[in-house]
Parts: sequence; structure tokens; C-alpha cells
Amino acid sequence: MALLFSAGALADNDIRLRNMQLITMSHKTYLQGTGVNISGHDLENVAIDLDILKAGQVVGSRIVEARAIGADEAWRIWLPIDIAGSDGFRVRNIRSTRATSEGTAAH
Repeated sequence: MALLFSAGALADNDIRLRNMQLITMSHKTYLQGTGVNISGHDLENVAIDLDILKAGQVVGSRIVEARAIGADEAWRIWLPIDIAGSDGFRVRNIRSTRATSEGTAAH
């Protein structure tokens, strides 16, 4: 399985992705990994835009979203990939929104 991934992908130095990989279980493919909030601030929303690849060509896209991520918190990424034969992915963009005082992320 060829994995194409922008190692150490960051959103304005807010998010770090670790151990991102495609896995196959029971003939289904999933993207798994860990996101870490390294911003030092609570984040209201995080969106990770992904290109799904097959033989090095983009065959689809997906978005992973997370909400209410506290400062220095990590969260598990688990996303079903329903594109037959997908064998890689690429992080296209990571966006994050810092929490306001009224909408502080839960710890």
C-alpha cells in the first residue's frame, strides 16, 4: 500500500498529525491516526482536507472534522474510506478556529 502524506502537516502551527495510515479490516479501508492541538489555545473546530489516491492519482476527497479540542489535547482520527482500491492519501489543507471566551472547548 503506497501512502502519500505530508508529514508534520500543520494548520498555522495549530495542529500536528501523527501515525496517519490507511488500514484494511474485513475488506474495508479506514484512515486512522492522531491529531494533536499544539496551538496552546482551545480550538472550536478543526477540519482536515484529504485527497484520496489510487495508484498516485486523486480519486476522491474527504474531510475529517473535530470540535472542541482543548489546548494540548490529542484525538483519534478514524475515517471510513469508501473508494474501492484506494491505496494512499494526501493532506491538502488543515483549518482550525480558535474558541472564543463564550465557546471555550471542553476538557
